[in-house]
Amino acid sequence: MTFFDKHSLDHADPFYFDEYNMIDHVITTVRRLYGITGAVSMLAGLALLFWPVKTLVVLTVVLGIYFIVAGIIRLATAIWTPLLPGGWRALNIITSLLLFFGGLIMVRNQALSAATLATFVVMATGFGWIIEGVMTLVESAAVHNRGFAIFSGVLSILAGIVVLMFPLESTDMLVLFAGAALTVLGITLLVRAFTFGKIA
Repeated sequence: MTFFDKHSLDHADPFYFDEYNMIDHVITTVRRLYGITGAVSMLAGLALLFWPVKTLVVLTVVLGIYFIVAGIIRLATAIWTPLLPGGWRALNIITSLLLFFGGLIMVRNQALSAATLATFVVMATGFGWIIEGVMTLVESAAVHNRGFAIFSGVLSILAGIVVLMFPLESTDMLVLFAGAALTVLGITLLVRAFTFGKIA
């Protein structure tokens, strides 16, 4: 296959991404996007690794403020929007109040809310792994490498059960894993930001 044929095939591919033939301002924009995302990811990962409790508290406060603001906006929309059905208006008011008071509780009880949030994430992860493992076992009959699929499904179920049995210990491990993963991802994106569009 000649270079011309390969070049034509590449451009026929809808997922073809030629970073070396982009316009300069597009390359600059992509580099900035990689750089900002990488820096935020790396800082978040380092914060989770070195200050896990404080980071979870900050996350809880941010979520609490978000719930408060969302509750106020939804409440205002439910009250002052004309021609809304009565049932929808009442349901929206109840939802808004729940969001508002939930956010208020999270902001006022930061440490407790952070621990609850972390435990909830761990429990959800455990249930997710169990469900994923069961689905993998169910689908294992249709895959080519059945032994690996069964092993993967059983491992996922066991991991989910362990997480549900030891949620506190799992929370610490999950926070450390998330911190390490975010740090590595951030460094990778920063390297990509400096090398994007440059010919070696």
